[in-house]
Amino acid sequence: MVSEKAAGGTIEDGLIILDKPPGHTSHEVSAFVRKITGARRAGHAGTLDPEVSGVLPVALGRSTKLLRYIAGETKTYVGIIKFKKIQTRAQIEELFRRFTGELTQTPPKMSAVRKVPRKRTVHHLKLLEVSETNPRLAVFEAKVGAGTYIRTLCEDMGKLCGGARMEELRRIAVGGIGEEKAVTLEGLVDAVWLLKNKNDDSALRKIIHPADEFIDLPKAVIKDSAINSVRSGAQIAVPALVSLGPSSRSQQHVSIYSEDGRFVGVGIAQVSSEELGKLRKGIAIKLERVQIR
Repeated sequence: MVSEKAAGGTIEDGLIILDKPPGHTSHEVSAFVRKITGARRAGHAGTLDPEVSGVLPVALGRSTKLLRYIAGETKTYVGIIKFKKIQTRAQIEELFRRFTGELTQTPPKMSAVRKVPRKRTVHHLKLLEVSETNPRLAVFEAKVGAGTYIRTLCEDMGKLCGGARMEELRRIAVGGIGEEKAVTLEGLVDAVWLLKNKNDDSALRKIIHPADEFIDLPKAVIKDSAINSVRSGAQIAVPALVSLGPSSRSQQHVSIYSEDGRFVGVGIAQVSSEELGKLRKGIAIKLERVQIR
C-alpha cells in the first residue's frame, strides 16, 4: 500500500484531479484509482459519460464525504457538434444565443435519473471554430450549470436547424478546477511506481491534493481550544468563533479552519458576518462534516 505520508493530501484524505480517458465509466476510473493507490475507498464528483474525457475529481478515503462541496455549481466543456445541414457561422452563433440562459431539458434515455423535464442553465455557449474541411462540424465551448446534458443540448438545437448531434466532448473544468491541474492515469501509475520502487514520493505529492484546496466556500476560523469539542460533535458557539468571511450569510455553507490553519470541516453558518460582532452567545455554526482527526 502507498504510504499515507505521500502527499499534502494523503491517501486516506486527499483528492486527485484526474484527466479521465474516453472509453471508461467514471466508476471504473475511480475503482482503478482506489486499487493503484491502496486507498480504502474512492469516489468521484460529476459523473462523465464513458466516451467523454476530461476533468474528474476523485476523492480518496475520508475525503469522499466532501465530494458534494467539491463538485461545483458549473461545468465547462469543449465539444464538436455535427449539423445535418451546413450552417453559416452567423446561423450557428444565433442558434447558440437561443440556447443560452435558462432552459428546460429532459435527461437522455441512457441517463440513470428520472426522465422528467428539469430547469437548467447555460451560462455561455461559444462558437470556437467551423471546420474548413467539413463545414457541418463546429467546435464550441459551453459553461453550464450542474446537471446539464450537452448531448441533449446539441440534439435540442438540431430540432431548430434540421438536425444536429454531439460528436465529441471534453470537460475542461469543474467549477474552478481546470484541466491544467489534471493528471492522466498513466501519470498516476508512474508516480505510484516511483514511490513503491524508488521510495520517491515527489511525483505523488504533486498529484494528491488536500481536499479543502478545492472547496470554494466562505472561510470561518475557530479557536484552537474548541477543536476537541468539535471532534466530539459539539456545535460551534459564538465565543469559539474567531472570524467569519466578510461575505458570509446566515444559512450559508462555510469552510472551517483552526487558528493554526488546519482544515476542520464544513458547516452551515447560523449568523451572518455582520451579525457576529453584535452577539455574545448562541450557536454560530452547525457542523455538517468534521474532517480534522
